[in-house]
Parts: sequence; structure tokens; C-alpha cells
Amino acid sequence: MKGRETEKTDAAGLSVEYLILLVVAVAGAVLIAALVLNHYPLAPSASTPDTASPGYTIRIAGSTTVQPVSEILAGMFMKIDPKAKLQVEGGGSGSGIRQGGEGTVEIGAASRPLEAGERARYPDLRVHQIGGSAVVLIASRDYPADWVAADEVRALFDNRSTDLSALPNVGHVQAAVQRIDPSGTEEIFAQWLFGSSTPSVDTALGAEDRGAAGTVEALAAPSNAAVLDLVKQSSNAIGFVDVGYAEGDPGVKILRIVDTGQSEALPRNTSAIRAAILDELAHPDGRNGAYIERLTRPLAYVTSGEPSPPVARFIAFARSDEAAFAFDEIGYFSMAEIRAASGQPGAPTEQEIGQGPGEDHP
Repeated sequence: MKGRETEKTDAAGLSVEYLILLVVAVAGAVLIAALVLNHYPLAPSASTPDTASPGYTIRIAGSTTVQPVSEILAGMFMKIDPKAKLQVEGGGSGSGIRQGGEGTVEIGAASRPLEAGERARYPDLRVHQIGGSAVVLIASRDYPADWVAADEVRALFDNRSTDLSALPNVGHVQAAVQRIDPSGTEEIFAQWLFGSSTPSVDTALGAEDRGAAGTVEALAAPSNAAVLDLVKQSSNAIGFVDVGYAEGDPGVKILRIVDTGQSEALPRNTSAIRAAILDELAHPDGRNGAYIERLTRPLAYVTSGEPSPPVARFIAFARSDEAAFAFDEIGYFSMAEIRAASGQPGAPTEQEIGQGPGEDHP
């Protein structure tokens, strides 16, 4: 019994000594950390909370393509800066550019480049690219073709009533699905087919095309997600959406496209479509190297003149490496990805976001 009591006393003694050493070590580490931070304070960044200013609200409106990534970015930023309140809504790229240009919202969102008329109307408009994406042509799983020629797609979405049955890759179409509202997605698609002066393919809704199975049904839906659902639910249907909605969805297949004047269908392999689109976004040289460049597009925020410091801080965050998660979650391409693929790594500073008129590029 005495032996066991002695062992307990020794064990208690060792525990006390250990605790003393632990307290001394922790105190020393805290002292060293304080000295280091005193000499090398943390530099402010896009993710550093703004504790000096009162609460503020940032309103973002526009592109429904940009909207889901803006919602994720807003949630992330409000956790970083509890004083920030961000409100996100859609309305389309045209609406976002107008509201951003007029200053009725702090940030407008667009999924297409600015038009000449918009630049003339809002000369102080500032464009901040936050990422990139692309429009893809999709078909229902039962569609017999895996690729189409641009001329065939043009015949399907123009304003003429055409007998498509003689066209090998669209002859079996039973439904053609497009957007019912103005959108950057439709404008990119329409300008690829019919030129820069064509903002939509709405006139196709009045055409009466015929295919091998009879009259082709012309359908329209209010968003990328709704177009995707209509194509999935319809037999032998073709439509167009952003790649972020189509990639990985087992209910549709992405069609390869032979562009006008070309002989090769792109992308070469639909399973590698993300790499193909990223290559075009990172190297916009006017050639269809891996994907059709005119179907790729920037995702951007627009502001009336230089953004205020809180808005500039949020935009810098949206363009930073930390924001890549939000773009990955939706299926888009972050500026971090585009910069890395173009050989220009490194995030922009808050000062770069607020410089003079113009645009922020990768």
C-alpha cells in the first residue's frame, strides 16, 4: 500500500512540473508572437475585415448567369466583414449594365462584353472582370448526333421556315429551345451565329421549321436552368446554356461544333471541355484553338466610375484567389484559374481595382 501511495505522490509531482513548463512555454510563445507582429504587422488585403467604418450595403444586380456566383461571393464576404450587407438580384446583363452605369446599384453584373452604344451612353462605366465562362450547345440524351455544323445551327435558329430533314445533324430535331428574356447567354449565342448587330434569336420563335419527325417545336424559357430542364424533358431537343449548367448533368449531352470555315469539331473531346474553354479564355488570340472563342465570354462587374473603398474591397475579393471556390461551385472559371492558365499568376491589389477608367483584365 505504501508503495502505491509513493507512486501517486511522484506522479502528482511530475504533473505539476509539467504544467509549470507548459505555462512558461506558452507565455514565451505569446511574447515572441507579440514582438513579431509589432515589427511586422499584417498587411490589409481583400479579405481583411473593415473594422474602422460603419456598416454598409452593396447592391448587385444584372446577369442571371453571374447571379449564383455573386450570391456565394456575397455570403463569403459577409463572413469576412460582418459590417457588410450585400444584396444580389438578377434582371439580365443589359439591366445590370444600365443600373451600374446609372449608379442605381453599386455593382452591375454582366455576362457579355459591353456594346458600343452602352459605352457611349455610360462613358464613366468601369468594367471589372471577375471570371469567365462559355455558351455550349446541348441536346437531349436521345438525340442521335454528337456534333453539328454552325450552318445547321443557323438554319435552326434563324427566322426562316426551313425543311431541316436534309441536314444530317439537325434533321431529327423535334424541339429548339431558347431564352424568353434578354440575356447575355442568348446575345453571345446570337452574335456568334448572325453577327455583332444581332442581340437575340427571338425571331426563330415565329418560324415553322420541319424535320424528319414533322414540325419543329420552338420553345423558350426564362433562364439557363429552365432551358436545361426543357431540353432534358423534350425528345430530340437542342438548346444553348452556359457550360456551368450543362457540364456533368446526365440528362443532356454537350454537342461539338464545326464552326463556319472550319473542318474540325470543337471541343475535340467533350469530357475535356473545361480545359478547352479555359485555354480560350486564357489565350484570346482570335483563333479557335480548343473551343470556339466567340462562344467564350467574360463574367464582369461594372461600376459608375471608380468604386468606393468598400465596393473596391469586395471586387478585389471577387477577383482574388480566395474567391475561386465560388466559381468552382457553379462551374465557372475564376480569375485565379484564368491568370494561372495565361501564365500571369498573382491576385490584383485593392489599389489596382480602383485605378482610373478602363477595364480590369487577367
